[in-house]
Amino acid sequence: MSDLTHRVRSFDIGLLTFYVVCSFVLAFILLPVLVIFFYSFTGSPVGGFNSPTLTYYEGALSSNLDAITLSIQIAVVTVAINVLTGVPVAYTLVRYDFPLKGLLTEVTILPMAIPGIVIGVALVRSWGAPRFGLNLGGTVEILVIGHVLFTIPFMIQVTMATLESIDYQKLEESARSLGAGWPQTFLLVIVPNIYNGIVAGSIMTFALSLGEFNISFFLQTPLTTTLPVALFGSFRTVDAGEASALASVFILLIVGLLVLVQFISDEGVKLGGNV
Repeated sequence: MSDLTHRVRSFDIGLLTFYVVCSFVLAFILLPVLVIFFYSFTGSPVGGFNSPTLTYYEGALSSNLDAITLSIQIAVVTVAINVLTGVPVAYTLVRYDFPLKGLLTEVTILPMAIPGIVIGVALVRSWGAPRFGLNLGGTVEILVIGHVLFTIPFMIQVTMATLESIDYQKLEESARSLGAGWPQTFLLVIVPNIYNGIVAGSIMTFALSLGEFNISFFLQTPLTTTLPVALFGSFRTVDAGEASALASVFILLIVGLLVLVQFISDEGVKLGGNV
């Protein structure tokens, strides 16, 4: 009986310690976010807190609407390029054996390991001045190039993982036995079977592009300011309430996208799909 009591007490202490540690970690993570949301309604604590108001949100949205719109547009174009190029690249790397395949696979992962600052500086040095008849310096196009370089490895890796989780060879054999050519097999058989993975990768890269700061900071101009860069500038130049409101909008956008990714993943599992 004493051994049982001792085990129960040990279990209770261990479980309690676990919950306490998790609570502290969760509070450490969420406290800054909660403070930002609090300031977005009350403004700066200097001179006393104001009554909760949405005025700061109105000011933040009206002053930074162009930056928000541009960031969403860049993210949409980035996702489109990632899908059109990343999915075929992932399929090629998984499906075929060819010389230097391992090296090429490592090269597709390389941008994930290179800091965004390095990519930004490299793009500025390479395309900041007219080259080969192209003048990309300070344009939206160079921002898109930087975002694609940063996000496409994630699309490729997610798609490769999804392809490796299905029997794509059997699907190809079945399609070809029915007379389907390579384009039909890829577009009408393979792509539908990895649809959930493509959607999840698209939303992930959209969120990464929307929140990308380092590359955008080096490539932006006053006419091509993105949301993260505008957010950085707002905390240096404008009222704390308005800056906190803009940060809250940014947080809600990112969290919403991550929740959507999780929802798609869960639905894919429930339906027996692959993500």
